[in-house]
Amino acid sequence: MRSDSAIQPAIDYVEANLGERLTLARIADAAAMSVPNLYRLFYAVTGHPIKTYIRNRRISEAASLLRHTALPAIEIAFDCGFDTYQTFLRTFKRMTGLTPGQYREAASIYSFEPIDLPEPASAAEARESHGQLSDVRVIHLQPRRGIGYLHAAAFEEGIEDAAMARFRELLAFAGVDIGQARLFGWNVDLPEGDDTSCCGYQLVAVCEQAVPTALCGLQPVSLPEGLHAAVWAPASPASAVTAAWNGLLGEWLPRSAFELRSGIFLEEYQQFGGQIARMKLYLPVVRGRGAASLAIADRPPVSGISFRAQGERCESQADEAAVRWLAERMPRLTRRPRLYVNRGSSQGGEPYCLLVLAFDGGIEPGAGAVQTVLEGGLFACLRTNVYGPMDGVIETVHRFLAGSSEYKLDASRIGYVYFETDSEAGLATRATGEQRPLSATAVCCVPILRRQT
Repeated sequence: MRSDSAIQPAIDYVEANLGERLTLARIADAAAMSVPNLYRLFYAVTGHPIKTYIRNRRISEAASLLRHTALPAIEIAFDCGFDTYQTFLRTFKRMTGLTPGQYREAASIYSFEPIDLPEPASAAEARESHGQLSDVRVIHLQPRRGIGYLHAAAFEEGIEDAAMARFRELLAFAGVDIGQARLFGWNVDLPEGDDTSCCGYQLVAVCEQAVPTALCGLQPVSLPEGLHAAVWAPASPASAVTAAWNGLLGEWLPRSAFELRSGIFLEEYQQFGGQIARMKLYLPVVRGRGAASLAIADRPPVSGISFRAQGERCESQADEAAVRWLAERMPRLTRRPRLYVNRGSSQGGEPYCLLVLAFDGGIEPGAGAVQTVLEGGLFACLRTNVYGPMDGVIETVHRFLAGSSEYKLDASRIGYVYFETDSEAGLATRATGEQRPLSATAVCCVPILRRQT
């Protein structure tokens, strides 16, 4: 058994029992090894003595609770597994430089996330055969260095497969057993030049075997480190990978206590039997500095030009129709439109997308478009950054209404997402290898009524 596979049960046991009294004997039993082997292997695999790891994780969880809850510090201390409040105070001050009270008011963030180790593909495939992908985990990637190849192409479609095929050839020529390496990749925006290659995909193989760096096309490459939200995804089709990225960005991220940070969208390819069995997606994140605020607002009606489409591609079809309509009127249009989007399902269950472009002073729809009015009234509004589909943000508003004694959903009106200035350029945000967080912001507006007392 590989060392990392042997240690993962120990890490899982620690995480599941972080608030309880942890003994090395019980952790060793969970990993089916002796205490001396636990000491040795845990440090060899993670780079941390096991007692230090437990202490760091407890302080990290306590710091998160101090920042994001109003729980008393003494209650947090015991919930995080400290035997005495005095021990917690001394440890917290030594590791963060602040007392718990000072930390609650400070801008600094202390974070030590669970270490994630590679999982054997055989076990992973067994779980996937039952249709179960692992949940999102926030982990701290350790710094790694490997041998890399940057593949350039004129189009993004199929670039990953072409890059992987060429990378295999280069590694085979170099005498590298690709089956013993961990494979990572990410999209790269290439600088504009004289050739037609504007899309890039970087592949990196991390292995213990020495690789000659003088080979044509192969270069040493450092992998990103730091905090990431990670989730497994099927290796194919490409739409499944895109759906997993969209799930991370549009559903998990808005509900989490984290925000997107600068960094690459990393993909790890896990091999089994000489083939890519599945992928692990790594989203660069940072602990959020504050929760988004929800406001109750009386919004005016919105009059604009609408584009509606139904079916699986409804978002892109409505988007394309709007782009065509705008292109036909350029450069005559001197006013920039405001973008409103409503997504839902028809009575037959088919998805639809309604896109509305609103202009100050109004505008004639002309051919191929319809004049539409979105009703005004009372709305629950949540302003957020746009990282992907807005499903998670909308669900947050609905959870608020479900627990509200003052407001309820108004089913007679439709809600919408209003994309603020500088985000009208694209409706359907696709998860690609962005090198920085997206700057678009939006306001999710759900129609509501006051409950009668």
